[in-house]
Amino acid sequence: MKEVFFSDYLQKKAKESLLACLVSAVVAMILLLAGIATHIVFIVVSGMAASMVTLFVVASRGPVYAAYRCGIRGEQILRAHLLAWGLGNDYTAYYNLPLNGNGKASDIDCILVGPSGLFVFEVKHHHGLILYRNGTWSRIKVGRQGTLYRGQLGDPSGQLYRNIGRLKELLGRKDGLWLNGAIVFTNPRAVLDVEGLRWVKAVAVQDLNHILSKRAILSAEQIDSINSRLAAFVR
Repeated sequence: MKEVFFSDYLQKKAKESLLACLVSAVVAMILLLAGIATHIVFIVVSGMAASMVTLFVVASRGPVYAAYRCGIRGEQILRAHLLAWGLGNDYTAYYNLPLNGNGKASDIDCILVGPSGLFVFEVKHHHGLILYRNGTWSRIKVGRQGTLYRGQLGDPSGQLYRNIGRLKELLGRKDGLWLNGAIVFTNPRAVLDVEGLRWVKAVAVQDLNHILSKRAILSAEQIDSINSRLAAFVR
């Protein structure tokens, strides 16, 4: 299997959040130490104010950093599984295709092109019980004391639908070629309970090979055409 990496979107976002926390903490520490060393009240007060700002920055950007790191880990696990399957050189995996829409920047986690078809994967590394009912996603986690509580999950199927639509636009495909979409849960502590999901699938990463057809769906000419269009977006 060949691999193409479009961008380091998640790594950049994670670094931005981490840098914001570190810079805020360093500024607060410098002001506090300078105030203590010089006994200047104004600098001490400024240091205390900067410390309060640091707490706010860490509270807001810290979870963002953790979320991006979680996303990076999920993509690493997906990649490891794809490589382990031993797919031939007629398959190509594309990672992190940048997208821009509605004033927001995002990316497609993974696109797999090969004889089995054209696949778009949205990677999630959440743990807990993952539920989908009547168009709504939810997640139930177990706390340290054994209590159950709801965690954030968002709308991964909606995100995947949008990514598939944007990819069709980028490829300029009007030949009715079907794009296979799958939400891939990579955390071993995730339990899926999904019913009624339409047009796309939700699978644990270890079961992803089940959606790859054993028969050839795409011809060599179709694969070359798709790869040529995707190659145009490589920086």
